[in-house]
Amino acid sequence: MARRGFSVRVLTRSVPGYPIDDEEHRGVQIHRWIRTSDRGPLFGVSYVASLVRALRRLRGELDVVHTHQALWEAVSAGLARPFLRGVQTLVQPASSGYYGEARELLRTRGAPLLRRAILRNTHFAAISDDIANEWLALGVPPDRLSRTASGVDTEVFHPGPSAVEAELLPRPRVVFTGRLHPQKNLPLLLNAWVEVARRSPANLILVGPGSDRQALMDLTASLGLGDRVQFVGAVPSPAEHLRAGDLFVLPSVAEGMSNSLLEAMASGLPCVVSGVGGNTDLVTPGSNGALVLEPTPEAWSAALLSLLRDPAEARRLGRNALARVEDEFSLRAVVDRYVGLYRDLIAGARA
Repeated sequence: MARRGFSVRVLTRSVPGYPIDDEEHRGVQIHRWIRTSDRGPLFGVSYVASLVRALRRLRGELDVVHTHQALWEAVSAGLARPFLRGVQTLVQPASSGYYGEARELLRTRGAPLLRRAILRNTHFAAISDDIANEWLALGVPPDRLSRTASGVDTEVFHPGPSAVEAELLPRPRVVFTGRLHPQKNLPLLLNAWVEVARRSPANLILVGPGSDRQALMDLTASLGLGDRVQFVGAVPSPAEHLRAGDLFVLPSVAEGMSNSLLEAMASGLPCVVSGVGGNTDLVTPGSNGALVLEPTPEAWSAALLSLLRDPAEARRLGRNALARVEDEFSLRAVVDRYVGLYRDLIAGARA
């Protein structure tokens, strides 16, 4: 957006190691003005109060406020609307299912009042059919909801040689990238890997940080997989590790439109993913990947072994995955969609 000449501002919380208040990064103005209390229910109250103040401070310089989460961010934007005359507020939930904002909203104290505040926003963007259905059920009018998509930078994520080949366990490699978090359902994958390791020479590469790392390492050891599973940890970008892979795996119990999955597809990898959320919007079985519908080790090991034993089919699925991303989900294509949506919202406000 900044490269196209738009004025882009990011409002966020302060991050240790970065400037406390303001920073310009590659043409984007970053304002770390949100201050919160981490003491139980005070978090939500402090977040909303701080973000409303920040939006009021910037109101004369904004045309559209786009929230990239749909709970406290969306509550704040809804409550700030009386001060944001002529400014359009676009709410984009990040995920569906148990870990999605719609379900989280229903579990939060004061849910009816929070829902009313959220529904005051101008428009909603859903990056998957699941998300759209959840928010329509919460009361978003169909004419105030647009289907959009996440995008991937195909100049960064693409097939080719990898600079980290020598650092990884030997091929064939099945790669996971993302948070080591309960949402990703990695214990199921590790239990499935017992059979994969017994019946193939493949190795599992887990890339990313997270709260579950030690528990997953302990489970790996207890299953006797210490020499067949590699924990890489946090990396600045997973692009090199994806290029070093032969297969991508994502066993999540909930997803919006997974950036990790888009990045793997852009890297030309065949993808074996759970049949949830935005995974089903991106992966067509038999065309560009495999959906695993049963959350059992047996179903996952069978799906992985099927592609590991048929490299030609795996390469075909990877080529099709790459073609779909280039056509529909490249950063250029997705930014075009958002620019069109922003312009429509601004034109509607002026009308």
